[in-house]
Amino acid sequence: MLMGMSLRCASRIIVAPSLLALVLVAQQAAASNMGERMAANVAGVEDKVIDLAEAIPESKYGWAPSDEVRSVSEVLGHIASANHFLAARMAGGDPPAGSGEWEKTVTTRADAVEKLKESFAALKKALAGADFDKPTKLFGGQEGTVGDLGLLAVGHGHQHLGQLIAYARANQVTPPWSE
Repeated sequence: MLMGMSLRCASRIIVAPSLLALVLVAQQAAASNMGERMAANVAGVEDKVIDLAEAIPESKYGWAPSDEVRSVSEVLGHIASANHFLAARMAGGDPPAGSGEWEKTVTTRADAVEKLKESFAALKKALAGADFDKPTKLFGGQEGTVGDLGLLAVGHGHQHLGQLIAYARANQVTPPWSE
């Protein structure tokens, strides 16, 4: 007996906290891994968005299917601006000055590709190092978590990738990865 306790009772006292610690470590690793998995997903979107930005003729950057929706260059600028905004919100900082205007000011292929690469790098970095349980403000003062912003970032990228695929095909451009 250990100070009046049976060996069985003493082992429970020692083992239970150890198991709890293992569970907590596993949860932290899973959260970290989630950020890495989200960043990897975003990297796949990045490759395809940049491939499309380079494949669509610059002469088509002003094209839009109607006057009520964004043009090719506006979609590219919007993606870059939103990536920076979401990355900054996740990391607790501010997006680059003027990035909110990129939807209207990014009109050339070179500028679009540069802004996209910068913004995807910022987003992947923010995702990989994110504390997904940390409370934050979403939009319109709505309460949420950094994890909510991460999910929004992944979904947003896929949404606009699909839009760009449709824009490319409408302009007789086959996405490079599907040729």
